[in-house]
Amino acid sequence: MTIENLIKYIESEYGIKYDTPFKESDILIFRHKENRKWFTLLMRISADKLGKNGKEILDILDVKTDPLIREPMLKKKGVYVAYHMNKVHWLTIVLNEVSDDDLKFLLDLSFNLTKAKRKK
Repeated sequence: MTIENLIKYIESEYGIKYDTPFKESDILIFRHKENRKWFTLLMRISADKLGKNGKEILDILDVKTDPLIREPMLKKKGVYVAYHMNKVHWLTIVLNEVSDDDLKFLLDLSFNLTKAKRKK
């Protein structure tokens, strides 16, 4: 999925537009309106930051995950231990290396894990 298509998907699926809270940065943050918690970050990093060879620039997405899902997902191509986030609860996805179905599944999971809790 391209960055443009991903942004359109998130905006239409969740009704959320990105913000850029970091000055002089192209990191796009998508967060819940109610609690302001991030559910995904979109950024560009060099491949070596994920342990890959080379300095190719990759479009990545960080998503929150359930620790039970983490290990099976890490066996898939394009899914890595989180870059610059909690290594147990977040994953990094290389956009052009994962299927759209896996990407949408992980986005939904992240969205649901970070939404506001209902009060009893």
